[in-house]
Amino acid sequence: MENERKTLDDVIIPDETDVNKIERISKKIAEDVVKKELDEINKNISGIPTEPFRSGENKEDPVVQEGRNIIKGIIYNRPELFSERYKTFLNETTGSSGGFLVPQEWYNRILKLVSDSGVVRKNATVINMSRKELAIPKLDRLPGFTFVSEGSMKPVSNPTFAQVVLSRKDGGFIVIFSKQLIEDDAFDIMGFVSRLAAQIISRTEDLAGFKGILGQIDGLFTNGIEASVLDLSGASISSITYDDIINMVSSVPSETLGKSKWYMHRTIYGLLKSMKYEGSQEYVISPDERKSNMLEGFPVVLTDQAYSLSEDSPDRAFIGFGDLQYMILGSKNSLSIDYSKDATVDMGGGQTVNLWQNGLVGLNFGASFDIKFSFPSALAVAKTKES
Repeated sequence: MENERKTLDDVIIPDETDVNKIERISKKIAEDVVKKELDEINKNISGIPTEPFRSGENKEDPVVQEGRNIIKGIIYNRPELFSERYKTFLNETTGSSGGFLVPQEWYNRILKLVSDSGVVRKNATVINMSRKELAIPKLDRLPGFTFVSEGSMKPVSNPTFAQVVLSRKDGGFIVIFSKQLIEDDAFDIMGFVSRLAAQIISRTEDLAGFKGILGQIDGLFTNGIEASVLDLSGASISSITYDDIINMVSSVPSETLGKSKWYMHRTIYGLLKSMKYEGSQEYVISPDERKSNMLEGFPVVLTDQAYSLSEDSPDRAFIGFGDLQYMILGSKNSLSIDYSKDATVDMGGGQTVNLWQNGLVGLNFGASFDIKFSFPSALAVAKTKES
């Protein structure tokens, strides 16, 4: 005789003992609680990764459990939770910046995710700075080659040699999550924190590299960095023509074209792709280039940290072209981390969250970096006309 079948929450299950039934229902309730906690966090923090961080497999994954114990050890000040290689971690203070150094393996994991998603870190020249400031040469053109007689001095081929100084700017960010998630063996808390930290870092580096951060860092679209500027005929982004695009290519030195790319917001690229020949329904950009994200034979790199069509304004640079290796990103080769269980965190927009009151924990990451341009005239920008 077939077993009787029952339905609970729209799931058909075979007959079971009362003990198993209670265990199954309890587990479902617990999972719903964790999901509700994640949903609440998602409401307060934008950009939460969508990966399934809670899985039964995580309970058996030693890497996930080691990461969870690192977080628990930091927050509860219990170094015995660390594996042997992290036993001295809580004693490794970072001096004036406060907190502790992020373990190197964790730091490498975060930076790998930053490199995978960040436009600046993927295309610029990255220098790991052990000191606060570092002088780098600034060129107005590439040095030339000169033949000289034996024993003669080689002339300096760059007559306007100058220096720019990378001066790391200190900053940081806070990652918030609930205490229950720390205790949940099935939740990959290290993966959650790593991905969110990487998103914040890559977004901030890209913002600084393109729009710039007022009073701190000048980006590619900041007026006055000495990039080659192509002024549009009008004060609006919509006044751009395809001739402007062609002229931008000829605005940079020919020897730098080999690694040149376009950098812009996706809405700007959409505007360019919609251009048609006058009096025709034929698009200017060919179907092959449209599908492969190419423009005049050069790759198009899209970033939401560039100016969008909705940010139209006079005297605004919004498209970049050239070899971004002449953008120098100088960063500290480490992150510091501190924690709080009772601070009040500013969420932006006038909203604050008291961690203790809401049963939350905040990990406060400290980082520092700077961006300068070693050969700014090798990069071109399209800029709207002044009003």
